[in-house]
Amino acid sequence: MGITLFFFLQARFTHNNCYEDFAGELLDDICDSLHIGLPITFADGLCGIGWGIEFMKRLNFIEGDTDDILCDIDRKIMERDVRRISDMTFEYGLEGIAIYVRSRIDSVRATKNKQPFDPSYLEELEESCLRNNILLYSTQYSTDSTWNRILDILATHPFSEEKSWKRGLVKLRTIYE
Repeated sequence: MGITLFFFLQARFTHNNCYEDFAGELLDDICDSLHIGLPITFADGLCGIGWGIEFMKRLNFIEGDTDDILCDIDRKIMERDVRRISDMTFEYGLEGIAIYVRSRIDSVRATKNKQPFDPSYLEELEESCLRNNILLYSTQYSTDSTWNRILDILATHPFSEEKSWKRGLVKLRTIYE
């Protein structure tokens, strides 16, 4: 998902549609290869993919109704009992799930008052977050804050290659600040 974001941002920065076309192809490949066995995590699973799609929609990189695009991911996320999660981290635990759910709640909807998660799931998530000092509705978990957090993680990550899409994302950060 990160490399897809990189190419969408590069297309906007350079005004070169080749990058946008390539990013679209990468996104199609990601969506075509989604399967039920992927982890729910943010770092390498469904929450990260879903959040990335919401982010791309927000920046007008993609079109469509994210409620339709992400309905299978939303259902899979709700299968996870958030009351029993022991990992609280952003990358692999409750905080990452909370960030994804928050992005879906904040998403602009075609149908007003429609939420992608049922009320009992949201109540359990809110209670679990509160118990673990995760303030679901604070600005800390907004899309912009999450994007900056991802870029901060990438900026401090020791890259194995001098030139990588991760480094490119960090350099392109200034476009949206």
